[in-house]
Amino acid sequence: MRFVKPLDEALILEMARTHDLLVTVEENAIPGGAGNGVNEVLNAALLRTPLLTIGLPDRFIDQGSREEVLKDAGLDADGLLQAIEAFTHRLKPLN
Repeated sequence: MRFVKPLDEALILEMARTHDLLVTVEENAIPGGAGNGVNEVLNAALLRTPLLTIGLPDRFIDQGSREEVLKDAGLDADGLLQAIEAFTHRLKPLN
């Protein structure tokens, strides 16, 4: 997303209608974050496009370098790939 507030609702709805899955990634806690905002837009439009929100856990984060913190939270490239693959694997029985 180019920006978080205000959300580009038209773009979110267009993406939801033209894609099989939406993924949001943020260096913020998931509760109250951008992914939840996207979810609210989808719900208001009654769209059921699967949405995976990835972000920091809602807890105190151990100290470390930016790279260490992102890796520990699964926000590095490997962690993101694993999360998306696990999510899409869970979706397959639904299709």
